[in-house]
Amino acid sequence: MATSVYFSGAVKSEQDLYEDLVTESIKIFGQDVVYLPREQVSEDDLLNEVVNQYTQAFPVEMYLENVDGFEGDGNLLGKFGLEIRDQGTFVVTRRRWEAAVGGLATGVGSRLKPAEGDLLYMTMTGRLFEIKYVEPKSPFYQLQKLPSYTLTAELFEYNDQHFDTGWDEIDAVEWDNATSYSYLVNLDTAYEPGELVTQWTGVNDSAGDPINIEGYVSGWEGELKRVTIVTPHQSSNGDGTFMSFSVQAAANRALVGTESGTTSQITLDQSGTTKTFYNQDVFADNDEFEVAGDDVIDFTESNPFGDP
Repeated sequence: MATSVYFSGAVKSEQDLYEDLVTESIKIFGQDVVYLPREQVSEDDLLNEVVNQYTQAFPVEMYLENVDGFEGDGNLLGKFGLEIRDQGTFVVTRRRWEAAVGGLATGVGSRLKPAEGDLLYMTMTGRLFEIKYVEPKSPFYQLQKLPSYTLTAELFEYNDQHFDTGWDEIDAVEWDNATSYSYLVNLDTAYEPGELVTQWTGVNDSAGDPINIEGYVSGWEGELKRVTIVTPHQSSNGDGTFMSFSVQAAANRALVGTESGTTSQITLDQSGTTKTFYNQDVFADNDEFEVAGDDVIDFTESNPFGDP
């Protein structure tokens, strides 16, 4: 038995009105959120690991469905310390997302719809959430149309991703948490915090272009001639994977600032000499464990189970 042709839910004017009402309600009761599309830099096929970066940010309003607090497993005390596993459910209309994000995102960060791995920055709480699942069919075909996306997101766990969005409070995630490497240079000409610095690896690609080591300046101490760099990696014409800077005397192996124009030679690698240089964490115990471990494992010749 066919449905009546006189009563159809697929009337565009009614569909648009419904989506307008949803959009207006989110603008009234929603939260200001900054959407960060994920950009894949490289992929390790052996370890199945992906290196990501976030260089674009788009403000858009979303509705937070959680009313009594964040969901998820909450605070857990694991073998590696305290883990905070907050989870939130966000709703954004398709029309607003396409206008605020989909039509503006460019390059490898371009999107036809929200995607898993993209980030949401809540301006109210100052926290980053990573999208784990995108539900495109909730609510299910109201007036025979899908007006919104429902995004399930968990608290973001930083893993040396690069941030250069132009939002200082978002980019600070990298400067505060990235593993940092400190180097002494031969000149006191300043590098600019946040700028990209490069050093030639000594190898060119198949087109003859130099493959560089790249990183971002997180600190400069002029009196010590010390520069601190985060997220060092090979340039995109290499494999994009981790690669540290090194002491090189040749002029063509200098450390070059792409914005300041500063060019100097690295004279000493201070990375890892103290826990402060290594990860800026005053509570880190890596040095203490290493020293204590020297008394536990016996590598002398008198130990039959040690190295010969």
